[in-house]
Amino acid sequence: MSTINEIPISLNSLEVKNFKGVKHILIENLPRNTRWIFLTGENGFGKTSILQAIAAGLNGRYDRLINQLIPEVSYIRLSLFISDTLWELKYWEGNYKAKITNEPVKNLQIYSLQFATYGSSRLQISALTTKEDIEKQSSSSYSLFNTDSVLLDVEQRLKDTKAYFPDEFKQIVDVFQTLMPNLAKIEIETSNKTVQVKYFEKDDEGNFVNEGVTFTQLAAGYRNIIAMIGDMIYRLSTKQDVAKLSDLEGIVIIDELELHLHPNYQKLFVQKLTELFPKIQFIASTHSPIPLLGAPPETVILHVTRSREKGIEVEKLDVDFSVLTPNAILTSPIFGFQELIPESKSDDTMIRSEQTYQEVLLNDQLDKQIDEYLTEENKNELLSLLKK
Repeated sequence: MSTINEIPISLNSLEVKNFKGVKHILIENLPRNTRWIFLTGENGFGKTSILQAIAAGLNGRYDRLINQLIPEVSYIRLSLFISDTLWELKYWEGNYKAKITNEPVKNLQIYSLQFATYGSSRLQISALTTKEDIEKQSSSSYSLFNTDSVLLDVEQRLKDTKAYFPDEFKQIVDVFQTLMPNLAKIEIETSNKTVQVKYFEKDDEGNFVNEGVTFTQLAAGYRNIIAMIGDMIYRLSTKQDVAKLSDLEGIVIIDELELHLHPNYQKLFVQKLTELFPKIQFIASTHSPIPLLGAPPETVILHVTRSREKGIEVEKLDVDFSVLTPNAILTSPIFGFQELIPESKSDDTMIRSEQTYQEVLLNDQLDKQIDEYLTEENKNELLSLLKK
């Protein structure tokens, strides 16, 4: 029996051979209750390829796209904890098999319906394209492998739940408002036989800043959150009979997590997703240290590198980033940033080492007060005291 704190489905290990620049990688013994796995590394080093390999291992058998894009020479093996059972999934030479310990399993629905992936192009929802495109471009894995993906129509979901399932509508709106504190409300408006979803925004004092806008009129950061999290809720809840969205479970893969998000939202996004969906494991790539500030304990960092000789490699880092500031995270092995001094700095100025900008302002004010207090006589008196 799983304990209360255990997530129902989590990645335990991953082995990949001959796939998109990967010659051979092996990641083992990931913690059982890891809520977040972050992939870091420079552009073009293979973070997306690792995410694609995980997606292929999860759903290759059920997605024709995956079968078309993975070479037959590729080998992908991953193990998952599903409740208290360790499953092993293999994809090789166009074959796909799963087993519990040494027993083959024929029906993989228990986990194949409980995951979703999101590539770096994820601002288009299916209401904005044709039915034929929807069928082709909205599978669980398509977004991670292509730039023309469309997500499930969360706006239609909002319209349907508002009309027939008001409690679910309220839950979805609550999720969006938690992730976007400046979203005041969502309303379904009907005019001239047209039904529209309208989004109302507010400032930090709670004052409305518009009279309701459509999805396409929202800022890219808001559209990113609504489209992706709306798709996740739609996709997972369609296959899981849950009364509360917080009971949704599965694995969600996100490439470039911080895309379109202000630093405040980068931290908040990770923090609130963890609270809102305690039974989901998130696996994400990022180029920013800020999302790590919102990550829970037992978060895993996988650092991705690439060389001509060894191809793409992955190292599980042992860095306690929970005690580090963003600057320290940037210069740690997580990101390997070597130089934090701005190019605009002149040679005769000192680098400020304060931890926050508020400390900078306070120290400047103290310096000003000291300069105003110190007369020539006071300076000489102070110097004489220092010499004693």
